[in-house]
Amino acid sequence: MALALGQRRSSFELIPPNMSTEDTSLRIIVFGTSGPHQYLLTESILQRDIFNVDGTTLTTKTSGQLFRRNVTLVNTPNLNSPDISHNMCQKELRKAVCFSCPGPHSVIITLDLLDVPSDACQIFKPVVQHFGEAILNHTMVVLYHKKEGDCQSLVDSVRKNKDFGELLEMCGQRYLVFSGNTTRKDNSATEELFNMIDQIVKEHGIYSNQEFQDADKRIKKEERFIKKEREKEVRKALEAIKKTHSGEDLTREVKRYEEQIQSQNRERAEVRVADKLGFALRLVDYAVAIGKGAFVGSLLGSAMGIVGTVVGATVGAALGGVYGGAAREAWQYITNVFTYVHRETT
Repeated sequence: MALALGQRRSSFELIPPNMSTEDTSLRIIVFGTSGPHQYLLTESILQRDIFNVDGTTLTTKTSGQLFRRNVTLVNTPNLNSPDISHNMCQKELRKAVCFSCPGPHSVIITLDLLDVPSDACQIFKPVVQHFGEAILNHTMVVLYHKKEGDCQSLVDSVRKNKDFGELLEMCGQRYLVFSGNTTRKDNSATEELFNMIDQIVKEHGIYSNQEFQDADKRIKKEERFIKKEREKEVRKALEAIKKTHSGEDLTREVKRYEEQIQSQNRERAEVRVADKLGFALRLVDYAVAIGKGAFVGSLLGSAMGIVGTVVGATVGAALGGVYGGAAREAWQYITNVFTYVHRETT
C-alpha cells in the first residue's frame, strides 16, 4: 500500500534530475527510531540475513542485486537509541554520506507499525538539520511489521496519529506498508518500493549537496592512492589468472577480477574517508572544549598575575580537553606548559 507522491516542490531547493538510462543502481539510506525494524527491512529487501539479533550501533553498508539492479542500503544507528550521543550521531551521519556517495536516490524512515512513536517528527529532526530540508524531497516512510493477516485497521489507526500525519506531510505523503513475513516469499512490496524511489528520482533527481560532493572528491582521490598501493598485488593476480585461463574464459575472468578490485578499492576508500571525517570532527570537539576550559582557567588565574594566568589557562584547557575526550592530548599540553612556567620562574 502506498499513497501517491505529494506535490511539495516549491518549499525546497530542487536538484535537477540526473538519472541515466543505463545506470539503474539504487543507493538508499535507512533510518530507524528504535528496535530492529530498520535492519529487518534491509534483510527483507535483500532477501538474506545480515545483522545479529542486537542490531548495530555503527553505520553499515550492504549491497545486493534485485530486479537486475545493484542495490545498496546504508543503515545508520537508531536515532532514538540512548547509546548514541550527539557527537556520535554526527559522526555516523558523515559515514552515511561516504557510504552513499555521490548521493542517495532515497532516504527511508522505518517505523514499527505496531508501535509508532508519538514524537517521530522530533526523532527525525537531526537528520533534516544535518542534510537540509531538501532531503525531505527524497524521504519516504516505511511502516514495517511481521504481523500475519490483514493490518488495514492498524494502518488506519496510525494514520490518525497527529505526529505521524505531520511526518507524512514533511515527506510529501509518501509511505509504504512492508510485511517482513510475506516479503521473503513475495517481493512485490520491494518492487513497489523501488517504483516509488524511481518516481522520486524522476521528479527530484539524486539527492546531493556540498557535503556529498566534497566527500565524493575525497573518496575518488583515496581510490587512486589505494589503486597504486595494490598495483603489485593486482599484477600478480592477473598473471595467475592468465596461467589458468584462456580465450573467452580468460577475458571473462579478468573482467570479473578487475570489477571486484574496483569495488573493493571503492569500499576501502569510503571507510578511510569516513574515518578521517570522524577524526576531524573529534578534533573540532576537543578544540572547542580546550578553548572553553582555557578561557575560564585564565580568568580564575589572573588574580595571581601573568604566571597565574598561564597556569590557570593551562589547567582549564586540560580539564576542558579531558571533558571533551582528549585526555592524552590534554595531559601532554599541561605537562609542556608547566615545564615552560617552571623554566621561566626559576
